Amino acid sequence: MELQKITGLRLRVLALVGLFIVSLGAGSLLMANHVTNLQTAIDAYKSADFDTAIRLLNEIINDETADIEHQKEALRYLGRCYVAKRMLDKAKNAISTLIELEPPITEFDPDREAPPLMTVYYEARKELEGGSYEVERPDPGMKTMAILDFKNSSFFEKEKYDPMEKGFSDILINKMNGLTNLKVVERERIQWILDEMKIQDKYSKEGAVRAGKLLGAHTALMGSFIVQDKNKIYLGVRLVKVETSEILLTESVEGKMDDFLKLTEELSQKVAKAIDAEPKFAMREDKRDSDRLEAMMAYSKGLGFLEGAEYEKAYEKFEEALAFDPKYDRARQKAESIKYLVASL
Repeated sequence: MELQKITGLRLRVLALVGLFIVSLGAGSLLMANHVTNLQTAIDAYKSADFDTAIRLLNEIINDETADIEHQKEALRYLGRCYVAKRMLDKAKNAISTLIELEPPITEFDPDREAPPLMTVYYEARKELEGGSYEVERPDPGMKTMAILDFKNSSFFEKEKYDPMEKGFSDILINKMNGLTNLKVVERERIQWILDEMKIQDKYSKEGAVRAGKLLGAHTALMGSFIVQDKNKIYLGVRLVKVETSEILLTESVEGKMDDFLKLTEELSQKVAKAIDAEPKFAMREDKRDSDRLEAMMAYSKGLGFLEGAEYEKAYEKFEEALAFDPKYDRARQKAESIKYLVASL
């Protein structure tokens, strides 16, 4: 009798173990299917077959058994597909769902995302945060800076160097973000604020302070440059305390045109020291700027075309920058970020 009880117990245990193994196997199979479907959708997206990608991505998003990380990745690609199809309301719905899906809030890197998707992201964040334009600050003690485009005050071949207005601010933002503990607002978000609030004079202290307040920044940096001749350049900045409009710092550097990257690094270190920003150990390897003037000029022109939604021309300029400097990481990232928009034209 006792033997029958033990045997029966063993059979029940074996049955439960069998069910567990079956369910585990079924779960693994579902996971494998989701990974396969997601990769198929991504492949369709990369081939500019956006309709197929949208269908597959929606299937993953609406599948309650799908892993949350797969759903988040699917929503990101869905936003890109809808942007490519010029279906911006649907793109914003996808990005809003992504932001709400699971904390922490999903961040978008403007070097890796196309401008229209960044705009959708900013609008979604604004709506979800009750109309706030402020930059998120997970650490209440973190200092936040807005760096506006530099003003070209050159008297030597001024028009030739106009694109560098965006290029210098872009480099300085990258340097300050990479080398200090500052939260530096990306150019794309600043431009979105300037356009949305119709702030015309971005080079004035008043315009910088207004943009800084809307962004929740502690300080705003205004810069200018003067190309004195084909071999010499001057860079100057003014740092403004947003709350009081007080000028905290006026600094400048000058040197050879070919040393423009070293000059911006020197300038960024002076600014960081003035506001007691703590230095980081090293710059991120995947965010490399170029020290080739021709590459930087092409990249800067690409930024201008991006803001004008001329994606094909922008892509050509980023590729041109890479031809001058194949190790120009940020040019490569920008080109990759808009490749699907060029394919959809």
